[in-house]
Order: sequence, then structure tokens, then C-alpha cells
Amino acid sequence: MEDAIKTLIAEYSWLFIVGVVGLLFRTTIESFVSGLMIFMGNDYNEDDVVEVDGKPGRIVRCGIWSTTFFTYDIVDGIIVGGSKLVIQNSKLKDIKIEKPLPLLDLSKYKVDSTCHDLLTELTKAHKEK
Repeated sequence: MEDAIKTLIAEYSWLFIVGVVGLLFRTTIESFVSGLMIFMGNDYNEDDVVEVDGKPGRIVRCGIWSTTFFTYDIVDGIIVGGSKLVIQNSKLKDIKIEKPLPLLDLSKYKVDSTCHDLLTELTKAHKEK
């Protein structure tokens, strides 16, 4: 019986060590995996125009550990400055990031008048931002 336990411990001790190391480096592994998903995914790419928490900007760099944005400060429709924003990829889920879609040409579609007026107002409001 003792030989069986010694053999079991000798053969499967590496699993215990891997488990302990996994628990010790859990946050690092999670950050790496989330960064890898951003880095390898196609949702956001470098030079994409985005809105970060309501501020217009663009993605400068998508790395494995962090993503770099350049956000613009706009006053009266004029860009007056900006700021560099570096965010860890594990924190991106806590930030509202929107990728605006291109404006639609409504003349191609048949739209009832109420919906057409609403879409026209939304398009004008988007252009004014």
C-alpha cells in the first residue's frame, strides 16, 4: 500500500506544483489571456476611431498587456488638444468604448416619415459632435 502511495505521489506531484503555480500567478495569467484576446481579436484595431467614455479618439496601439488611446479635446467643433490614455487590457471591460458606424445614406431605403425624421435628427446630432 505504501508503495502505491509513493508511486502515486511521484507520478502526479507535478500536477500539484502546476496547480500551486497557477494559483500564485492567477492575476498575471488572467491579464495575459485578456490581453491576448484583445491583441488577436478583430473588434478593435490600431487607428480605429472610437469613443472612450464619451470622448472621441483613436486607438494608437493594441498590445498584449495594455491598449493605448489618443483622445481629443473638442471645443466648439475644433480640436484644441488631446491626451494619451494607456489602459490595461484587463480594465477595458470597465470602460465604455464605442466604435461609431459609418453614416447611412437614407435615400437608398424606404422608411416611413416618422422614422425618417428621427434618423435625420440623429444623423445631424452626430455630425454636430
